Amino acid sequence: MLHKINRLQFIFFAFFSALSANSLAQAIVNIEDLRREGEVGFFTNISASLDAARGNRDRDYYSLQIRFDNNSENAESFLILQQSERKSNNKTIDESTFMHGRYILLGEEGIHWEIFTQYSENPFRNYKKRSVFGAGARYELTNTMRLGAGFLGEDETDLSGKSKTTDRFGFYLHNDFEIAENISFNPTFYFQPSIDDFENDYKASMILAIDFKVNENFKIMLQYSSFHDSDPPMLAEKTDESVSTMFSYNLSELWKD
Repeated sequence: MLHKINRLQFIFFAFFSALSANSLAQAIVNIEDLRREGEVGFFTNISASLDAARGNRDRDYYSLQIRFDNNSENAESFLILQQSERKSNNKTIDESTFMHGRYILLGEEGIHWEIFTQYSENPFRNYKKRSVFGAGARYELTNTMRLGAGFLGEDETDLSGKSKTTDRFGFYLHNDFEIAENISFNPTFYFQPSIDDFENDYKASMILAIDFKVNENFKIMLQYSSFHDSDPPMLAEKTDESVSTMFSYNLSELWKD
């Protein structure tokens, strides 16, 4: 039986919820946090975030994410689809689309091989669209820590319509820390330097998430994310930060016997 969140934990959650409501940046999707590693079967998960205000200025924001996992004893795969939009006085000021698919071939001694593809659109910030295809290995350093390394090809189109293709190394590190029986801290770090210009062209991300597990199916996540691009597209800032609150519900139990 999971313990209820105590008063201190509730205040902590309420503080970050209020902070996230005022954040204008779109949270980075963390592909590591929602993996169903070691679980066999087909799973579906939906996450949503809603925010609305009326008065001197009308504001509306929504973010919707759906995820599918299909795992066997020899391989694991998942697909993430996300859409978000922010409006002010009925005028769209931010919009993004994100898709990510990954296939993992499970190996021996904690070493697994994976291929992935990703596509995203963000016509208001950073880039108009970006597509990625890559492959690499994932290492189980400890029971909770994972290290990934590989190669990826990146195709970006900036807000002016100019396209750029870059081949990159890809590294990521993820760990899980249990704070309490129903609370965990999950940091993830990504580093993607250009193969041809390692020092001057790189992307780096940091995602710090705290998960509150309300019950077996319902979870609340508080997330801070920071994304840095040393050579950003035209009109884009080098660093983008966000704080967000997300609610996640596991739909898989709905169609189990």
